[in-house]
Order: sequence, then structure tokens, then C-alpha cells
Amino acid sequence: MSVTAVSFVFNGNDVGNIAPATKVRILDAAKELGYTPDGVARSLRKQKTHMLGIVTDAIASSPFAGRLLAGAMDAAAGRGYAMLAFDSRDHRDLEQDAVTEFSRRKVQGVVYATMGLREMSTLPETTLPLLLANCTGPDGSHFAVIPDEVNAGRTAARYLLGLGHRRITMLSGPGPGKRIKDGNMAGPLRAKGFRNVLRGAGVPATDSPIVGAGWSIDAGHAAALAVLGDGPDGQGRGRRPVHQRPTAIFAVNDRVATGVLLAAASLGLRVPDDLSVLGLDDQEQLAANVVPSLTTLALPHRQMGSRAVEMLVDAVESGTRPPARVELLPLELIVRDSVGPNPSG
Repeated sequence: MSVTAVSFVFNGNDVGNIAPATKVRILDAAKELGYTPDGVARSLRKQKTHMLGIVTDAIASSPFAGRLLAGAMDAAAGRGYAMLAFDSRDHRDLEQDAVTEFSRRKVQGVVYATMGLREMSTLPETTLPLLLANCTGPDGSHFAVIPDEVNAGRTAARYLLGLGHRRITMLSGPGPGKRIKDGNMAGPLRAKGFRNVLRGAGVPATDSPIVGAGWSIDAGHAAALAVLGDGPDGQGRGRRPVHQRPTAIFAVNDRVATGVLLAAASLGLRVPDDLSVLGLDDQEQLAANVVPSLTTLALPHRQMGSRAVEMLVDAVESGTRPPARVELLPLELIVRDSVGPNPSG
């Protein structure tokens, strides 16, 4: 048996080149010798490693990174690819180093993901196919898959209006600004959808204010006391009269919503009997475990990771550039115990 014949068999090129009987003898000999072909070396020779890379800014520190990463890795495995992951912890110079290392390791394509919705002013430079998850590129230059944040705000407003609420306050997070480079865009987009629906329903802005808060439990607690309490800036020990306080609060995320629950409890307000609280995120270990459990809108982190990888593999296997467009994924309303009908009827 020649070296060429053996090579044909183990590289899948035997049809039409090697007699079936010869192929059987080669495979039998390999089995007897305990030989298996080196798939990695063969892949490298063909420049097809079936390896992808993912760079994120917060795999280690974000409660949502695990979902996005799991979605990406499951999708990659389903298409016959493995995935290398790198956490930059928001150090941009390390992101470029990671992508350069991916190229050295013959990775075939890269997903770049952020944990907060961002519009990136710059991206790592690479000749590899690069797709984005939970962020957009400069000037719409790349395929990106992100949550439909505006529609999330609309969904929240419609849900609360449908339960008879008219005095609805939104506690929103800060957006991008001069001091927040590539800052989180989600808060302003959610507020936009929220405001549009309430305006269309004829609810005065004075009855449905959007109050700047933050992204933390402490921020939600302080903002809720300001909205619900009766002292200067709402910091009194009592609560405002029924007609002077909202019957529902839409919080920009579940951590802020948790702060609202704590503030309501300190003021003797029952949720949802006296006050409805709607969150956003469906944060693991939080939303379903606080008392009462949070009704919330679930961010599609797993779906973002999966969709980005599916598009990336399609681009890699077709040899074409991914389309430069933004794909919006819906958020799912998860109904639990923190929202009820307007107590005023």
C-alpha cells in the first residue's frame, strides 16, 4: 500500500481513486495498529480549524454573560465548531490582543459581545469575519444582533395600561454621555418606547414621569423613596397620598426594581396591592426569588449569542461577508407576582 493510497483514504478522497478492497485493507491495518488520523493537523493544512472566537467585556463579572456565552457555544457545537472565549474586563487594548491571538490560532471568525447595549466607536481590527452581539458598530458597518429595547418600553407601557394604571413612573438608567464612553444605550431606548405609548394613550407626562435613577439596587431604592415618600425629595418617613403617587413603577432593570420593592416595604406599601412593580432583565438568582417575585421583561441574551454564531458560521462556510445590518430580537414578558390591577379601579 502506498503513502498516497493511505492519504486518499484518511482525507476522504478515496472515491474514484482507490479500489474498495484496498480501502478495506488500509482501514483494517490502521485498526490493528491503533492509528487514528490527526484531525487538527488535517484541519490546519486545509485552513479549516472549525474554531470560532468570542470576545466580551464582562464574562466574569456580568450575571448575563453566562447566558450569552452558553447560547453562542451551543450554536457553535450544533454546527460542528468549537469556541475560544476571551474576557477583556472592558480593557480595549486587550480586545485587540485577543483578536490577534485568535488569528494566530487560525480561528475562522469572531463574535464581539458587550454586556450592556452599546454603540461602539471602534472595534478590534481583523481580516476575520466579525459579528456583533448586544452592540452596534460604527456607522452600521457590521452585522449586529441586539434586543429590541424600544419595543420593550412599549410592551411595558401597554401591559400596565391594560391593567388600568394611568399614573405610571419609569425609573430609567443613564445613557451614553460625554463622561460615559460607549455608554449603555438601553435606558433611553426603553424610555422612548414607554413614552410613545403613554403619549398615544393620552396619558399626561405629569402622570407618567420618567425619573433618572441608575442601574443598581441602591439607585432604585433612593429613586423610589423620592417618588413615593412624603418628605423633601421624598425622603420623609411617610408616604405620599394615593392621588400623589404612582400606582405602578416600571424599572429600567431588575436590580432597580428590587430597590423599589425595598422602598415600598419601608413605606408600608404592599406590592402589588398598593403598587405594581415591573422590572426588566429576568436576572437569574434575583427576579424569581425576591418577594414578591418580579414580573419582568426577559432580555434575549442566549438568543443573541446563538443568532450571532449562526450568522457567523453561515458567513465562514459561504466565504461571504456578513450583511451589514442590525437585527432586533424581542423581549419576553415574564408574569410573576409584582404587578396587579390599578388599586383605584
